Amino acid sequence: MMFLIKMTQVRLTLIVAAFLTLTGNFTFLEKTILVYPLSENWLFVGSLLILLFVFLSALLLLLCYRHTIKPILIILLMISSIVSYSTNNFGIVFDHNMIANTFETNTTELLDLVSFKSFIYLLFFGLLPSYFVWTTTITKLSLKNQLWQRIKAFVIMMFIFVLLIMSFYKPLSSFARENPDLKMYIIPTYYLYSMTKYVGTKFNTSITPFSQIGLDAKINKKENKQRLLVLVLGETARVDRFSLNGYKRQTNPLLEKEEVVSFQNMTSCGTDTSWSVPCMFSSLSRSNYSHSKGKNMSNVLDIVSHSGVEVLWLDNNSDSKGVADRITFEDYRLAGVNPICDDECRDEGMFIGLQDFIDTNPEKDMLVVLHTMGSHGPAYYKRYPDSFEVFLPACQTNQLNECNDEEINNAYDNTIVYTDYVLSKLITVLENNTKVDESAMFYVSDHGESLGENGIYLHGMPYLIAPDEQKRVAAMMWFNEGFSRSLDIDSIKEKIEVPLSHDNLFHTLLGFMNIETEVYQQDMDIIAQ
Repeated sequence: MMFLIKMTQVRLTLIVAAFLTLTGNFTFLEKTILVYPLSENWLFVGSLLILLFVFLSALLLLLCYRHTIKPILIILLMISSIVSYSTNNFGIVFDHNMIANTFETNTTELLDLVSFKSFIYLLFFGLLPSYFVWTTTITKLSLKNQLWQRIKAFVIMMFIFVLLIMSFYKPLSSFARENPDLKMYIIPTYYLYSMTKYVGTKFNTSITPFSQIGLDAKINKKENKQRLLVLVLGETARVDRFSLNGYKRQTNPLLEKEEVVSFQNMTSCGTDTSWSVPCMFSSLSRSNYSHSKGKNMSNVLDIVSHSGVEVLWLDNNSDSKGVADRITFEDYRLAGVNPICDDECRDEGMFIGLQDFIDTNPEKDMLVVLHTMGSHGPAYYKRYPDSFEVFLPACQTNQLNECNDEEINNAYDNTIVYTDYVLSKLITVLENNTKVDESAMFYVSDHGESLGENGIYLHGMPYLIAPDEQKRVAAMMWFNEGFSRSLDIDSIKEKIEVPLSHDNLFHTLLGFMNIETEVYQQDMDIIAQ
């Protein structure tokens, strides 16, 4: 049944602006009230809401005209309903990194976020108001009258804006100065800003010429021994959930029996995969990294490959985020390729490709990257086979706020137990390849994860305000006997509690493969003698 409603463009625009302001900013209001209690600051909090409405109204009045009004308003309503769901339920902030993550994620990860509650948000905050917009008849006015109505509305909005700024200048300036993070929860203006920043970054990346570095790279070994390094790129693994690092639960029953060196003070380059992965393989430090520079420059895998080492990327995650564009890449997310799949394809299935690669390279040094699915949320219960459900009861839904803290932590810890098994099995694979003189495993996660601390779930918070749970990551090394003899293991163990970061990865990989190049910095190499 069609709504028999008729109104002007300006009125429809203002109604939608009011709807978005009132329904899209629950989290913003909740966090604001924590700083400014409503009982004492109700007038100020009310002024903030009016300012949001006025700003959004003015913006839409500039953008929405006869042929654009309905498409723009409907798109805003649909996107805002999804963003509101993610922000209200997981505490996710949609900065330009999260926008990039959204565009670069795969179908499986997107489906992990779908739930009955997400459909409720989409229905009541997206579809129904969009239907209202679509079926509303726009009053036909002359161009002169349309322009006059728009100018009047815009002037009124500006008058209200100035009046509020003058009336609440002191608390507003204090609010902006002391709480810069709160603006990130404003919907839809902040995600619109982030989208423009994302587009700008993509454009800058596309027009920046590619720079080759490390062209002087060469292998310089003291002995003619074949070397194999398997770099396991973990996913969402927190350092404090590994019993190797003192966690009270035994999440590493198998690795505790191995001679592994577990680093307890490793921090990530970012809080999401799309940023961390290209950053950690780049020669740029976290503070200097940007996609426009990092993605248009040779990464460490390019340099290692150029030196003569055989390099392979096996992926059971979303992809390499551009890191493996110039080396051999194999996708293990499909049942036809990965031999170990149930609810989803398992990380251990990549060992088949690893063994095939080792068998076809009997003499050359090798570097293999295994990009795992690891502990990716929110559907932690899907990340491990049923036999690894050690901690019970475990959250069995992707709607984390429907589970209590114990259930969420149990499910997440079970993913670490499975990671323990995968890494232990990898060590066995390397030990069984006795023809390889020196083999090693280097495990490091791309970022951490929030499990409900302070009402925040998942990852991807802007680095400036991200909690340590999203930045402190698990990292460890294992060496076979041959490799151990060529290193000072005791000096490596001395770095267990030393502050390390993803910035060390670039130089450590060069050190692992005995590569000399002017871009190598020995003081950044974790295994340097």
